[in-house]
Amino acid sequence: YLLRWFWWRINAWSEIAAMVSSFAIALGLFIARKNGASISESAALIYSVAATTIVWVGVTFLTPPTDDVTLSRFYEKTRPMGPGWARVRRASNLPPSPDSFPNAILGWTSGVTFVYAGLFGTGSAIYGRVVAATVWGIAFVISGAILLRLIPRLFAGGEPVEPVAAPPSVEVEPALIPNLE
Repeated sequence: YLLRWFWWRINAWSEIAAMVSSFAIALGLFIARKNGASISESAALIYSVAATTIVWVGVTFLTPPTDDVTLSRFYEKTRPMGPGWARVRRASNLPPSPDSFPNAILGWTSGVTFVYAGLFGTGSAIYGRVVAATVWGIAFVISGAILLRLIPRLFAGGEPVEPVAAPPSVEVEPALIPNLE
């Protein structure tokens, strides 16, 4: 699903095919293993990823692409940074995304590490696993420090293409607000 941000050709049918095929493949592998097939967890993962990829890439090329008007509007609003958007970027006459791909990957990795280190570190501390809690705590602090330095750079990439106007204020009569007490 993330690849849609990196390649214009991926459409809704690609995503639906990926969801349905990954479920069907996982179910098939589960049934095969329950019926005695000796498929290791790592082999099942590799088979599942490979087969799902073949299905969604095939569906991507067999279905019509999203129309150019929709792609241009999407690009103008979001300006995805993926290299697979070069064709749409050229057609829109807009500059490339101000975002940095390496910074985005570092931010994603640090964010995931931060969350999981916090969760696993807390669990390790609760269960008295001092060494594991210490390692997770160090990972938590390092990834948090990286995020603190990186987030300002991620959000200072550039001005939006079109400034968004503030929504008009709406006044609601107090009698119409339900009492939730």
